[in-house]
Amino acid sequence: MTDLENAVNLELRNLQRWLITNRLSLNIAKTEFMVIGSNQRIHALSNNQIDIEIDGKSIKKVEEAKSLGLFIDEHLSWTKHIEEISKKISSAIGALKRIRPFISESTALQIYQALILPHFDYCSPVWDELSVTLSDKLQKLQNRAARVITRSSYDTSASILLNRLNWDNLSTRRKKLKATLMFKIIKGLSPAYLQDLFSIRSTPYNLRDSEIKLNLPKPRTNYCKRALGYSGALLWNSLPVNLRKSDSLGYFKRELDKFYSNCQSGSHTAIL
Repeated sequence: MTDLENAVNLELRNLQRWLITNRLSLNIAKTEFMVIGSNQRIHALSNNQIDIEIDGKSIKKVEEAKSLGLFIDEHLSWTKHIEEISKKISSAIGALKRIRPFISESTALQIYQALILPHFDYCSPVWDELSVTLSDKLQKLQNRAARVITRSSYDTSASILLNRLNWDNLSTRRKKLKATLMFKIIKGLSPAYLQDLFSIRSTPYNLRDSEIKLNLPKPRTNYCKRALGYSGALLWNSLPVNLRKSDSLGYFKRELDKFYSNCQSGSHTAIL
């Protein structure tokens, strides 16, 4: 940890010199740092004081931080992020429930799509690899929204309501969004920093199913397995060859819907 502390402080001194040269300043009061690792590693470091500073002023250590609307915690578990968006979604569903007797179902659906669905979708390819507990927590909120919109009783099967509304469960929806992002990455329709995460697998064998598959990294930890560089490539490689060979985004989305419709019977939906 001493080596890491020294390395970080050295880089911050270089940063401070660059700021001075360019007549810029850093708001240290709003600057924080976080150590990311497993529960065991973080616990092992809990007795060690880490002193990170810039311009002689200490930087505050935090266990979680918000960046571009995402709450990132020191274990990369996304627990804090799901807690925060769940509060917003629950509040929006409550408001929808209060006005539901006075509006039509189509209007209720428009409100859902405008005020609730964006919270489920925002940056989901980043945090998609959730624990079952967190995934179920979100799914129960979608089920609750479906009951409010359809004015159904609590004991009505959530699967029936999702089918009636023509909704995917959230796990499937997140996979579709991630697969669509992967299509854009593979076809050069995304920023270069995303394209640099992936490379096409080359093989000496002329096998149809091996066409346009990606090289899979060899992760040493579960953290790496949850990263887009691994989970995205794994998802892409699992798609049928006609999807991987598609050059049209519209065709890709239509065929993707068909593919997941066939898989829907085996997907996970919390029936609550």
